Amino acid sequence: MKKNRVRNKNSVILAVSEYIIMYGWLILVLFPFMWMLSLALRKVEATYTALFFPKEYTFENFIYLFKGQFPYRNIEINFLGSMLNSLIISISSVALILIVSIIAAYGLTHIKFIGEKIVFFLILSGLMIPVQVIMLPIIRVNKTLHLQGGLISVIFPYVALGIPLSIFLLTGFFKNIPKELTEAAKIEGCNDWQILIKIILPLSKPAIGANIILQFLFVWNEFALALVLLRKSELFTLPIEISKVQGQYMTPWNIVATTVICSIIPVLVVYMIFQKQFVAGLTAGALKE
Repeated sequence: MKKNRVRNKNSVILAVSEYIIMYGWLILVLFPFMWMLSLALRKVEATYTALFFPKEYTFENFIYLFKGQFPYRNIEINFLGSMLNSLIISISSVALILIVSIIAAYGLTHIKFIGEKIVFFLILSGLMIPVQVIMLPIIRVNKTLHLQGGLISVIFPYVALGIPLSIFLLTGFFKNIPKELTEAAKIEGCNDWQILIKIILPLSKPAIGANIILQFLFVWNEFALALVLLRKSELFTLPIEISKVQGQYMTPWNIVATTVICSIIPVLVVYMIFQKQFVAGLTAGALKE
């Protein structure tokens, strides 16, 4: 009886501890977002008056944002134009990353050739190269190919930076697909392209969904390369446009919060679409049967 009481007591303590940790983590995650939302609904004068609940709320910051100009210090933000630039760059980059990575991962997992492991580890070595190290070579390559200044000048570097991680995730998933399926397809007369399109891709939705979310998030938030390679203000992406709000001596944090909240909407939409595949895609290939 005493043992059962001790076990029940321990299980209750464990359950309470789990709830405390979960709700504590939830508060920790939601706190920055709620704080930003509170700042976005204030006027500049009320920015530092309260942490969460000012005396007066207003939606004028969102109206000014979509108009492109704030009355405070006549701050101009090309929000809609920069969001369109970010969408074009992100969608194009993610599409190219997926096309190249899927073909490469299929070749590394289903086509035997000499030095396949060496090629795989050479591709993975790209994960260890910081963006800052390759900035100067990228600028020189863009200048040689006459690509500097346009959106395409950042799309190709993003593709090159995103391919190693995508190949790593996809190869882990492709290896777990039963070989009997591909062998049966070959017996039926399917070539590699047919096997890839009709068998591998339909079974790889979790890995592809995880790749889309991770790569879209990386490209959408990238700042350093876009700042260096995009010279014209009408081509700026959202992170660069948001940075223009910051002043030398004072930063209107209510305006920054407004732009940040609106800028995360596309990322949330992408995540909501592919959330079911996200966890399955990250854990794919982690275990071997």
